[in-house]
Amino acid sequence: MISFQQVINFREILLCSTLSERAVKIEFQQYPGPHLQTMLKLLQLIQTGCKIDVNTKGIIYIPGIITNQDGMLQTYNCGVERSISYYLEILLILSLFGKAPLNIELNGITNDQTDQSVDSIINAYIPLIKKFCPEWDVSLKVTRRGFLAGTGTIILHSKPIKQIQATTIIERGPICKIRGVCSGSKVAPNLLNRVVSQCRNVFNDYIPDVWIHTDLQKSQKGIEFQNGYAVSLIAESTNGLFISCDCEYSNDLNNPEKVGETAALRLLDEIKNCGCFDTTQQQFALLMMAISQRKVSQIKLGRISTHTIETLRIIRSIFGVTFNIEDSVFSCIGCGLMNLSRQTQ
Repeated sequence: MISFQQVINFREILLCSTLSERAVKIEFQQYPGPHLQTMLKLLQLIQTGCKIDVNTKGIIYIPGIITNQDGMLQTYNCGVERSISYYLEILLILSLFGKAPLNIELNGITNDQTDQSVDSIINAYIPLIKKFCPEWDVSLKVTRRGFLAGTGTIILHSKPIKQIQATTIIERGPICKIRGVCSGSKVAPNLLNRVVSQCRNVFNDYIPDVWIHTDLQKSQKGIEFQNGYAVSLIAESTNGLFISCDCEYSNDLNNPEKVGETAALRLLDEIKNCGCFDTTQQQFALLMMAISQRKVSQIKLGRISTHTIETLRIIRSIFGVTFNIEDSVFSCIGCGLMNLSRQTQ
């Protein structure tokens, strides 16, 4: 059993433990919050034989086999502490190594101020995974948007694969176009148009090909929606790489012009400093490299976050994979993780 003394990246610890089928013990001085229980219950839902012991000092996690309930449609409530994307980032990677396809409906928040939005998951995070798994068959659809009240719903269908391929991604290429989604609930349609206009005012100095569409959640009988709006922006390079950023209405960003300008400036900052993958995705790109086939993988990153540094330590502790870093290029030889439980077609 591997012991960890910190909980900054307990999601990544649980993810690596489940993939490697190695038990872990996580000790913490302060309880992370209710979202820890929500994550553990979700992991129990998609596994068979998983054992979890939670006490005041920490948790002991013994992973089982990822069966995905033999492909049956499941429904899970993610609560309102963290957004649906917080759980999707882990769930999508685990679905690659399941015994059967994963079919699940998640209820909760689709846009918040902490995690990336579901739109960024669809337009940037899934394409990142497909760089390592070109044959992956996945579908993620937003059926209802939810802000602080947690009334959003997404449906995920994902089929397992046999093994992740080694990949080399060093050249990002210039940015050729910018796309985006401005979503809202219980607000005037004019507010979303003002966000889009402010984004275009910033981007027009750099690139002409900008298209951001609006998605206003319609009222539904029996559902109490929370008012709010947010924007998700995606920059696409000539080499087919995607960089994302999100911004949502809050007390500090209390008018559409501020939301639009902040989102656009955040995306420009990511384009300048992020390398081939943006800050929210780089740790998962490194994990995909570590669990790929036993060949050399290389990616180029820019500004490294503290979460990414902790993830590198977790990968070394659980998989025994170390990275060579030279001129912002991360390279490693994968551990050759294979999906031995996948059903034959």
